[in-house]
Amino acid sequence: MKSPSIERLYAQLNKHILLVQSYTEVNEMAFIIKACRLKPHSFIFQKRDTKLTLHRWWFDEFGNSLRIIKNKKIKIAYNDLNLDKSQIICTDLYYGLSVDKIAKMSKLMFLSSMKEEETYQTQMFITFLGLDNFLRSYVNLDGEWLQVSPLCLGMRALKNIARNLDLRYFRELISKENAPLPCASARTWLSSMPPGKEFLQLMTKECNQTLSFLNNKGII
Repeated sequence: MKSPSIERLYAQLNKHILLVQSYTEVNEMAFIIKACRLKPHSFIFQKRDTKLTLHRWWFDEFGNSLRIIKNKKIKIAYNDLNLDKSQIICTDLYYGLSVDKIAKMSKLMFLSSMKEEETYQTQMFITFLGLDNFLRSYVNLDGEWLQVSPLCLGMRALKNIARNLDLRYFRELISKENAPLPCASARTWLSSMPPGKEFLQLMTKECNQTLSFLNNKGII
């Protein structure tokens, strides 16, 4: 369940990735870079030099960027206009699969149920950590699950996922700042996959039929 091309790339760049983690002092950075399929801009689009370099500009396969700026701060730029998106290649062998199929191939789930600031309508955001250790994110719009970039989670949520890779059951993340989108209020959880009955019962109350695929598509 791995993409050979990106696995080879990360094998080449392992020391570069660890250098970014050491420099930023973000212990979860290596996981975030790999799980989000980030690539260093200069290495991909300029000169593929394996000399140890602190890459400050990384991009994903959705056209978003993660940059290391002054004072070691990390900035995520969505729909980065500085990227030539026509040159970005998708390496995910499972991109485009339905959310219920991705759920079956995953070992951890991040789920956020958010109330919009103006309408107070509920919006769902879900991310799966696959058995291949890559993140796949979806937002529910008008009853349909649309795949989006895992970088949309933001650094706080990505760090929380990295810190809970061995989660056996589920836990709620108590902070609106864990929500991937601006909202009036939010409830956010992490759960192992397949989810347990207690978590499914909680989701039935909280999310009605939005997550019914977890229960009726062979997940448990």
